[in-house]
Amino acid sequence: MEENEQKKSKINLLIVLLIAIIIVAVGITVWALFFRENSHTLAPDYAPQEEEVNAERIPGDEEGKMEQPEGGSSVSLSYAKDVTINLSDETAELYFANPNKSNQDMVLQIVIEDEVIVQSGTLKPGNQVKSLNLLNNTAKMLKAGGYEGKFVVLYYHSETGEKAVVNTEIPINITVRD
Repeated sequence: MEENEQKKSKINLLIVLLIAIIIVAVGITVWALFFRENSHTLAPDYAPQEEEVNAERIPGDEEGKMEQPEGGSSVSLSYAKDVTINLSDETAELYFANPNKSNQDMVLQIVIEDEVIVQSGTLKPGNQVKSLNLLNNTAKMLKAGGYEGKFVVLYYHSETGEKAVVNTEIPINITVRD
């Protein structure tokens, strides 16, 4: 009889342990679905109405537009691969330009580990940016140090604002400072 009671006791303990594991798993699932902040930023289908507030004209950029095939487009980029993020003022220091010879508007994103941490407003041809603001709540995701990231360049028709089918991804080095 004692052997049967020990087996029942072990089975009851196992059942209680499995129920506890199920409760924890359900709790984590509910948290992940409803309470975790999701900072993922989607690329807009149409260019933002507002132009980038930190954009400035590219000095001496008077070159004419590049030729483009019928129904196509052409772009030119100028950039530096090193970006510095200052957590204290929540800005990214960089160099990115959409030269005047481009015929597309651009939106620039800075991405680390598939998380968009910076997204510019519209950069019209002939404009450059040297500083962009971090998206809300992204500064707390980062710690001082070095990161591999990328520029994601989204292209938009200058007149209709419609997003182009292609975009460009450029590997960059990111230094984060407190």
